[in-house]
Amino acid sequence: MSDVAAVASAVINMSLSNEDLKKMTTNKVEDNAVKDLHFLHINISGQKFIVSNQLIKGYPHSKFASPHLLADHWIEELNAFYFDRDPALFNAVLNILRYNVLNVPSGYDKELVMEEINFWNVPKEDVEGVQDDEELRLEAEFQWLENRIPPPPSGSSKFLELRYKCWCFITDPLGPYTQYRRMSIAYAVFSIVAVVLYMILYGIGTSPHYRVIDEHALPALYTNKTERTTNLDSAIDNLGCSQMPKISCYIRTTPLLWITYSKYALKFVFILETLIRLILCPGLAYFRSIITWIDIVAGIGALAAFAIEIVVVTKEIVGEAEMHLHYIVICLQSIQILRIFKIFQYASLIDGLMVMMLTLKACLKELFLLVMYLLIAMFIFATSVSFLELQSEMGVGVPDCVYGYWWAIITMTTVGYGDFYPSTVGGYFVGVLCAISGIILTALPVAIIGSHFNVYWEHNRKRRRLLFAALKKKHKQKNISAGTTTSDISKLNSQE
Repeated sequence: MSDVAAVASAVINMSLSNEDLKKMTTNKVEDNAVKDLHFLHINISGQKFIVSNQLIKGYPHSKFASPHLLADHWIEELNAFYFDRDPALFNAVLNILRYNVLNVPSGYDKELVMEEINFWNVPKEDVEGVQDDEELRLEAEFQWLENRIPPPPSGSSKFLELRYKCWCFITDPLGPYTQYRRMSIAYAVFSIVAVVLYMILYGIGTSPHYRVIDEHALPALYTNKTERTTNLDSAIDNLGCSQMPKISCYIRTTPLLWITYSKYALKFVFILETLIRLILCPGLAYFRSIITWIDIVAGIGALAAFAIEIVVVTKEIVGEAEMHLHYIVICLQSIQILRIFKIFQYASLIDGLMVMMLTLKACLKELFLLVMYLLIAMFIFATSVSFLELQSEMGVGVPDCVYGYWWAIITMTTVGYGDFYPSTVGGYFVGVLCAISGIILTALPVAIIGSHFNVYWEHNRKRRRLLFAALKKKHKQKNISAGTTTSDISKLNSQE
């Protein structure tokens, strides 16, 4: 094989004569393999290409000009260097050598051509068409959303490296520097499930079916806790709330014990996770995220609500001071619903979520115009219908312009609660115009938003394909280095 390497080197560098080459290839390569030293014969999956030596010399660092890389692919029967690659993609690489322009073959993605360019080690910095401004912009937006913190510089202490690895583990399951990727994904899924479960428990805890009388709040009136009933009216009667405002009933009752303890456990998990993130955070980029401050505010709110409950739970609600404390507890508990935004911390794990966020960000101008159009139409139709409804009786139709604002928005968005509606011929006519205008106005930005969504979706799909291809390649290299045989890798490919 070393003789073949010398042949390839001679073909490229033109440093040996024909006689020297024939001597070197005795019993190794047929004489016609080096018949014409001005060309390089390459066979790509059965299709033969003849590459000019002058063309190769313009790219001295490419695989074409690397004899030690080409020698391993020499096939005497084919009288050429054989590569099991795609001929169309290889032809695109040759066009780069010839014209310094990237042309993507029909039916192929640009990423496949880029992979072929990397395989042949062809420099692509100055190639026209490689650096697509639109793709660079899209990639920059995805990277902005991922908000990845760069790794510590080389030579850093082991503590900093370990801290960064732990940070990537809990924040970036699909990141390039994340180890134990499956465990990281499992941790992210657990965090998302915990948030969703907390939201469900919070909603169930507000229902009279799952609340009981707080004996500490009104011990003089209630001595026994009630049981859960299936009928809403019965549940309200059992709680003694049928003649009370909702807020009073809410203060004087508490969720079932299993709901309360489950919420406490989840709050503890959220606070612990926030503390871990604060400890492991390798830079200030973490504090530039809104979700970070939501975590901090919600954690402080949970601790404050728990502290106030310890004080209030042993007191009867007899004065304004105690009542105000209960109001504060309710507000602090309501802040916890902001934790739903924690899901956006793992947007990189959920394709649709990341695409939706970037789409809304890109369409802020269109959404602002939509709101402006709806407000202008609201003022016009609300004023018109309130004027035309002056001929109706009191308590019938749209009472005044203020209620007209509500009626116009509900009508334009095609919700139509029916609590207010016109009752005169002129009011009917305005109502028809209002409904038709609402459909037109709300439909106008849909096409723009949809086009943005498609652009981001396609780019994200390409990113994911490249990511998983890189992970698959890394996994195979790891198996090979660990002693895995080729047959084992073939079985792995068949399973995939």
